[in-house]
Amino acid sequence: MTPAQDEVTLSARDLLALQAFELAARTGSFKAAAEALHITASAVSHRIAGLERTLGAKLFERGPRGVGLSPAGTALAATTGHAFGDLSRALARQSSGSRRLRVSAVPIFASHWLLPRLGQFLADHPEIELQVEASPRMADMEAGLVDVALRYGEGQWPDVSAERIMDLETVPVAAPSLVRRLKLGAPADVARAPLIRVAPFGASWTDWATAAGLDAARFERRKGVQVDGMGAALRAAAHGLGVALAFDPVIDSEIRLGALVRVGPGVTSRGQIWLVCRPRERTLPAIRALRRWLLAESGAA
Repeated sequence: MTPAQDEVTLSARDLLALQAFELAARTGSFKAAAEALHITASAVSHRIAGLERTLGAKLFERGPRGVGLSPAGTALAATTGHAFGDLSRALARQSSGSRRLRVSAVPIFASHWLLPRLGQFLADHPEIELQVEASPRMADMEAGLVDVALRYGEGQWPDVSAERIMDLETVPVAAPSLVRRLKLGAPADVARAPLIRVAPFGASWTDWATAAGLDAARFERRKGVQVDGMGAALRAAAHGLGVALAFDPVIDSEIRLGALVRVGPGVTSRGQIWLVCRPRERTLPAIRALRRWLLAESGAA
């Protein structure tokens, strides 16, 4: 077969259908894809149905809980994700805003450490337009929606460049008023206080107590309040609702302001903060500038 016979020309209709498919595959929702494209969900469904007729294969399995990718859809999504990601990055490089840097960060790091310090970075780099998204979801680097991610974990993610930015310790903190009222002097006294827990994911009180050399059973039995994130846990602690486990040095600003005090030792966290980007883009000037600043601010340089 000659190259001319291999060549496939995509029509405008094909491209629109592929765009609708890529968004629906990435978001898992025809409605979300429709909102991103500013069209109706039925129009998205119509485009994808046309694409399925062209390919001769079902791309989504439709069930009572919504839609999910079929095997053929999963294979196509791997290709369209890379293709639209490459197009997005190419347009960004060619536009007048080529120094725009889109950053995704875990919420507690974004709100309590990154954003309070960004003023100096922006002052030092007026040529960089920074867009920060605080999201608990792991950013899909290949989709092209972000350039850099600041993730919490152990750095073992496939197909990305990951550099450790900050080591973390898990430390119990409380409002000064609660410390005085309950006379929390020694670390073991924390077991007498209401404990703030983060669900579904969060630092474990029994893990902290074990690492601190305390009786973990006392912490496992202790009642308290449950919240849905470390940011909410810190707010609850600041209002005197109990003792929360937080990441040090992320909570430095609360400690300096006196809103919270440490009431026990810090123990090594299972994860750290990592700077993650696509391997081929780690030498881009804007990403290199952010990397240097993060390392200097965190003391890891």
